[in-house]
Amino acid sequence: MPASSSLRRPRRAATAALSCALLACAALACAPAPARAPGKEPAPLRSLRIADGDLDGEPRTVSAAEALRDLDDARYAFEHAYAGLDGRSPSPSPLAIARAEGALRSRAAWRPDELARLLRDVFSAPDGHLAFGHGGRAPLRLAAAPQPAPAGAAPRRECAAAAQSAPRAVSSRRRDAPPRRLGPPRRLGHGPPVELTRSRDGVPVLAIRTFSSAAAPALDALPALAAELRRAPAFVVDLRGNAGGNYLFAERFALALTDAPLCALDEREVLSVAAAEGRANSVRWRLARGDVPDEARPRFLEHLAELERLAGALRARAVDRGAAPRADLTTRGAQVRGRAAGPLEGRAVFLVDRGCASACEMLLALVRQIPGVLVAGQNTRGGMSVGEIALFRLPRSGVTLSLGTRAFRDPLGDFAELRGFEPDVRLDGADLAEDAAALALRGAASGAPRRGARTSCAPR
Repeated sequence: MPASSSLRRPRRAATAALSCALLACAALACAPAPARAPGKEPAPLRSLRIADGDLDGEPRTVSAAEALRDLDDARYAFEHAYAGLDGRSPSPSPLAIARAEGALRSRAAWRPDELARLLRDVFSAPDGHLAFGHGGRAPLRLAAAPQPAPAGAAPRRECAAAAQSAPRAVSSRRRDAPPRRLGPPRRLGHGPPVELTRSRDGVPVLAIRTFSSAAAPALDALPALAAELRRAPAFVVDLRGNAGGNYLFAERFALALTDAPLCALDEREVLSVAAAEGRANSVRWRLARGDVPDEARPRFLEHLAELERLAGALRARAVDRGAAPRADLTTRGAQVRGRAAGPLEGRAVFLVDRGCASACEMLLALVRQIPGVLVAGQNTRGGMSVGEIALFRLPRSGVTLSLGTRAFRDPLGDFAELRGFEPDVRLDGADLAEDAAALALRGAASGAPRRGARTSCAPR
């Protein structure tokens, strides 16, 4: 089943993003319908909506003929919904599909775990979000690419710019204040979604453990916290273990730290019935499994309604006008301006590890451009390039596909999928938060790190 992380469109709220997609859909409908070959009708659009009762249904063993039909549905999902990595086709070559068909015909029956592994091998890509598996009593998740565990974590089985000047001395005021805990603890992981404490030397340390919309009440406080922190001579933002979520919360936090213009992430969004239905499936799955707190349910339900409205509008357009089943909307070279009253006043250290992924890495793509920010710790996970997760369930076997419908690129060119961002300063001590606080006070010994393969937001 899909990971809980799901990237959302940068630069606007999820609802506004979907409204823009609906407007784009309407605008496209004003264009003339594409010419058809004489006597040739377009293939009908399939429905990839998962029935409510099947969202976490038991998978089953299927015949070779049924497995072949599921393979074709998987190919359809990739062709119509998967954003894919830039420069790569979203679906396998006809030769790869033909070989998979031959393998499926070679056996009379296929267990769901066997079929999931075959599909993983056929559709595999160096994409940190792409996954295959199934739900049920013994759920299976197979990542298409290796997923390194965060430092210190037990191994998982397959089944289951620098500061311009030295900061002023840190005031001891409120040094002994108790930590502020914003929101209830997450069901997965340790500690509340957002927590503000201080180091032994009085440096503020803000832990952000998730950007999931399920933690929205706590994450809504991030801009106010950023406005407070940016006036401190030194502070730490601890992002270790933050697997991502809704990028809107990350972007709001970054823009509240500075007044400078920043290069936005380049983006390519798949606009199709399949992409909208798959994303709606992902939202409905989260709601059905009960991991959305009551206070966050209205946001999820609003997002779901927008996705279903988009899917319906796109389907109607395809039926009425014979439109292409997929369009890719690309934005490159855009800028976003910070919303603070002035530049960052002190030095900030963003502490990361292999657990920082998805929207967490997208946050780094922004804050690394802010003078006074250092990134410390270890490499991030490298799961940012393809996000906004769509979930599909193959109807005969119950095997699931979890894939991204939006592609993103680091505007400065320093990110690599599966490798992640490299830190400006590597830290591997016994108390990384204290080490990061000390670094925030003294700065990097080697001076300003080199930043970015590019220095302009102009489209490539």
